[in-house]
Amino acid sequence: MTEPYNPFLIDSLNHPLAGPIRKLLTRDGRRELNQILIDDEENILQALEAGVEIESVYFAGEEVVSDELRSKLTPGATIHEVAKRTTKKLFENDKLSRIFAIAETPKPKGLDLLKSIKKDIVVLEDLSISGNIGNIVRTSLALDMGGMILLNMDPLDLYDRRLIRASRGYLFSLPVMTASTAEFLEYCRANHETLLVTVMQAGMNVEEIASIPQRLLIVFGSEKEGCSPEIEAATTMKARIPINPQVESLNVSAAAGITLFQRVRFNRGKVAN
Repeated sequence: MTEPYNPFLIDSLNHPLAGPIRKLLTRDGRRELNQILIDDEENILQALEAGVEIESVYFAGEEVVSDELRSKLTPGATIHEVAKRTTKKLFENDKLSRIFAIAETPKPKGLDLLKSIKKDIVVLEDLSISGNIGNIVRTSLALDMGGMILLNMDPLDLYDRRLIRASRGYLFSLPVMTASTAEFLEYCRANHETLLVTVMQAGMNVEEIASIPQRLLIVFGSEKEGCSPEIEAATTMKARIPINPQVESLNVSAAAGITLFQRVRFNRGKVAN
């Protein structure tokens, strides 16, 4: 006897909902559909908490959608089961996900948002490793930074599923802006912003930045090259993290954690943005 058709069960790649899922694993697909894919219930809940519109949720295998997630879903969002064998085919060489959601891509944020933020801002120039960016997002939120600017990153890549996972979903809770280095420096000059970078040769110890009374834009450069010459030339302040001379340098996420911690008193003394 043939099983009745269940539109909420995705049991083959020919199902009409399978195509969009596969598309969202690619940059071009995310651009075309203006949607993103969010893995894992924890990250979906973070997105919902931040006001992200969830269109649909999918689960596979022995996974279940919790009552908490069901109660918080965007009105009208649908829940679908994916056959276990189909899940493997959907994700192929990408990381397989047992619970995931499709959401509307959050609207991009421009540099003008800085005018409404009183706290320090983290600026990452040309960082490319999702793990580093995600760690710094989590650290920034934990230490009450006002937001983050990702320089020279395509806004499309901001919501890459690897970066969402690396940030544990906190990417949705921290105001994140994108701009080119040139746009960023033009804004800083026009608005008299105070830029700070960490360099080994700086005269000021990083602990001293705790007493700086104004908002800082704290810039960290790429994993290999550090900050660009343009950023270094425009920098207002430089600070040194004193480390054992046997160690050549710190991982960028470790350097960010040490630096941002020095500013906790300033940022926690500010009114919430």
